[in-house]
Amino acid sequence: MDDRGGADTDLPTSADVLVTVHDGTSGQAEDRSGVHVDGGDHLDRLVGEPRVVRGAFDQLPLIVAVYAGPEHTVVASNAAMRAFFGRDDIIGLPIRVALPELAGQHVFELLDEVYATGRSRVAREWRLQVDPGSTGELQEVYLDFHLAPTRTGEGHVSGVATYAYDVTEQVQARLVAQARAADAERRAQDASDVVTTLQEALLPSDLPVLPGIRIAARYLVAARDQVAGGDWFDAIPLPGGSVALVVGDVVGHGVAASAAMGQLRAVLGDALVTGCRPDEALARADAFAARNPRLNATTVALVVLDPSTGELTYACCAQPPPLVVGEDGSTRYLTDTGGPPLGTRAPGTGPVLRTDTLAPGETVLLYSDGLIERPHRSLADGMAELAKVAADAAANRALPLGAPATPAERVCRLTVELLTRTGYDDDVTALAAHRLPAPLPALHAEESTSRDGVRRLRRTADAWLDRLDPAGEDRDAVELAVWEAVANAVDHAYPPGHPGPVRIDAVLLPDGVLECRVTDQGRWREPDPGATHRGRGLLMAQRLTDSLHVQHSTEDGTGTAVTLRHRLHRPAMLGSEVGRDDATQARPPFAVTVEHGQEDRGSGRPGAPGTVRLRVSGPVDVTTVETLARQLSASSRGGVLPMTVDLTSVTLLASAGVQVLHRMREQLAAHGHALVLVAPPGGTARAVLDLVRLPATD
Repeated sequence: MDDRGGADTDLPTSADVLVTVHDGTSGQAEDRSGVHVDGGDHLDRLVGEPRVVRGAFDQLPLIVAVYAGPEHTVVASNAAMRAFFGRDDIIGLPIRVALPELAGQHVFELLDEVYATGRSRVAREWRLQVDPGSTGELQEVYLDFHLAPTRTGEGHVSGVATYAYDVTEQVQARLVAQARAADAERRAQDASDVVTTLQEALLPSDLPVLPGIRIAARYLVAARDQVAGGDWFDAIPLPGGSVALVVGDVVGHGVAASAAMGQLRAVLGDALVTGCRPDEALARADAFAARNPRLNATTVALVVLDPSTGELTYACCAQPPPLVVGEDGSTRYLTDTGGPPLGTRAPGTGPVLRTDTLAPGETVLLYSDGLIERPHRSLADGMAELAKVAADAAANRALPLGAPATPAERVCRLTVELLTRTGYDDDVTALAAHRLPAPLPALHAEESTSRDGVRRLRRTADAWLDRLDPAGEDRDAVELAVWEAVANAVDHAYPPGHPGPVRIDAVLLPDGVLECRVTDQGRWREPDPGATHRGRGLLMAQRLTDSLHVQHSTEDGTGTAVTLRHRLHRPAMLGSEVGRDDATQARPPFAVTVEHGQEDRGSGRPGAPGTVRLRVSGPVDVTTVETLARQLSASSRGGVLPMTVDLTSVTLLASAGVQVLHRMREQLAAHGHALVLVAPPGGTARAVLDLVRLPATD
């Protein structure tokens, strides 16, 4: 691209040619935006005839455009550029007018930087959401591109020239390959190396689910060959309903830094949960850091938030001050408390605390300096850039296609993604807490123990749990316990054919523990002694939840109550990649599909009956188990045909379903066949099958 044959990509001469081709005459030329450029026979001899150059420029396979002035007015675009964006009328328009969908995607800001500094910028696999042809439908693409300043004859920056490659297909293919490789790695269950294990042990892999706030976190290590560093974060529910939010940075990387970080995190966390005030907890951590040389000069930011009032009590020990972001995109930094790093405080001095208030709908963001430090830029510039990106993320103006549903997740994910995709030199940590406009109300639902009543109760409870959005493992445990308690009422509370009321009361307590009570108004009846596989449901539920207690009906028939308690969590985002997060999987309805196979099996009779494979999805409980039993019996012809049952997509496997599988296993065994159950490790069904010792395969 350099007419002098060098490797310099600032394009001062070629950019001038691109502007000059609007005119075709000799002498001085001026394009429609008023940019003054050199022309004449001398330039024609160096570059070529304007008509030829213009034709070649338009046919370049690269996406090429030239922008003039501080508003980045489009003064040249080739056919590839016009086709990519589906726009033929952008010449003479500022880029913010020509391509408005790029707002919030850090493109305009990058053009501003190149124009202001005169330094080129290169981006690799930049994720963008564009609107070809202004149809209103966004498409996600990836570009490799180069931005270079154009200059006047006197050397002053006059605009920016850009060229780009569309690498969407290559990136998507690589992401698919990475997903397959990750799946293969999970299936193989390779042992993690020592540093990975250390990271998982020392950093929280999940965050508390609390009634008044939504918490999210993201952590990236500084180098791809390291998976543990000195940054850490924590979100700790405190006595009285408050939560402590912590982000810190121990000097260094690798095993030694991570080990020291884990020690300090434990000291600070223990002080907070045992009732120390924020200043007392920091003083204890400071004293510990002063005795440990590896912890000297550790920086930390601590925020204690009361979700009910929004009161913030915070301290910044050489850590940048937290950022508060409103739902409307307004931002403000909390006043820096000015404390020194841990382990360096002068004798007789203590940490400085300040207070503020987080309004309903606002988000507070704690972050490490790795998120705002950039080469050739001041810390103030980095903080201004963070505030802009966080505001766009909170208001869902940045990359809205497929964005997380809540401001906390959007702020964490997009600030890290957008601010690190041009490179980062240090660990990056972001921890956000969004104060909900109103806490989730408790659940109170009552229905009949009839099949339709239980289905209605399930829909109500599922919708309530959807709003809590706990981790899949926690949700599976709670659902199993709740529906085993409901099944207990169906089976034992009322006489056959005479359904009665069953009620669910659930609340998320201030410390993140879900408390649920399932009650009926019947009289306890002993189970049928002929049901050899019953009675396991509440035992399974008890083993999967934190606690479960059953109070049987009294002599006056006041009913049975099952009370369970389980602490809820939500996964944190740990890793070295910043791509799209896995979307929440839809919970499928109950369904059974049958596939009939044929095998020779060595009989010498082609076409002999082979195995039957059933794929089961959705919940298997008291409302669906009869359908499953009929399908199993009919498809296997009462146990005559070998059978494989795929439970991969099952979202709930209650004891009633376990009983049916046991019976099917016995029927098949009577005919010399085995029941093959497919349930991958980590899935909903596999956890239950392991509890009841039913063998399963991946």
